Amino acid sequence: MIKVVIKGEVFSFDHERYPLSEAIELEEGLGISFHEYRLGLQVGSAKSMAGFVWLVLKRDGRDTTLDDILSGAYELTTSEVVTEEEGGPDPTPAPSPAPGASTSGSSPSDSGSAPGSGTGSP
Repeated sequence: MIKVVIKGEVFSFDHERYPLSEAIELEEGLGISFHEYRLGLQVGSAKSMAGFVWLVLKRDGRDTTLDDILSGAYELTTSEVVTEEEGGPDPTPAPSPAPGASTSGSSPSDSGSAPGSGTGSP
């Protein structure tokens, strides 16, 4: 799931699920293959973005048509569409070791003054 913000309104969108009927509607409405639509989203295609916005709104039960988005009847700028993984970045970063604690065996930062430090000196 991703979080999509369109004109300040937040939507959840399952970007892994595309029923065949939606894929066909996108192809017919945009005049490109579903593969081109998906690729277009990755490379910043305005046409793909229009299809994406329409699909987000459609899944939310809105009756905005793809033609309205393509023609500009539904006014939208590219800066009014933002996506991010739902929940944002992982809220639990890897813990930092406590000062002086070792997370693994010997490392180059070990002082080398302890017995058995492996320095090879008598």
